[in-house]
Amino acid sequence: MSVAATPAAPTPGDVLTHPVHGPVRIVSTCTRSVRGEDRQYVDLEMIGGEMRISVPADGKDVIGLRPLLAEDEIAGLIDQLGAPIEPLEKKASWAHRIKSLQMQLQTGRLTDRVEVIRSIVRDSGGVPSSLAERTLLQSAIDPLAAEIAIARSVPRDEAVQLLQSTARAAAEHAAA
Repeated sequence: MSVAATPAAPTPGDVLTHPVHGPVRIVSTCTRSVRGEDRQYVDLEMIGGEMRISVPADGKDVIGLRPLLAEDEIAGLIDQLGAPIEPLEKKASWAHRIKSLQMQLQTGRLTDRVEVIRSIVRDSGGVPSSLAERTLLQSAIDPLAAEIAIARSVPRDEAVQLLQSTARAAAEHAAA
């Protein structure tokens, strides 16, 4: 799956996707002096949230800002999410699994985000029982659902439901 390159000159109002926080809107660009050197910064606000972040304009590729997913990319992610989930023969300890999934989620890669969702659904039998797993699942689903909702012009709840039901169906299919 390929993701198009970020526009060279982001402008206020553009909607991009941050690899960890999901869809963001460019609020402004500015120049800041950092250690005596002037640098361009892009100020971003999370769509659907109140958090704002600021990133160096010359470092946007490093943190992975990218355009919203296209429909074929969304379909590819849904296919990956819906592939049958094979049960593990031997599970790692709960603490090790949680730590490993947290680290995987922080990579910002879409395929890793989908695999975190699949792993939690597989390990929990469809519905996580621990607060840590529920929180991690929500952290994995929310940014992707927000992006799908914007890209498809659907309510965010509908995108969340699509992701959850697809993952559960994959887990149930493997268990059958």
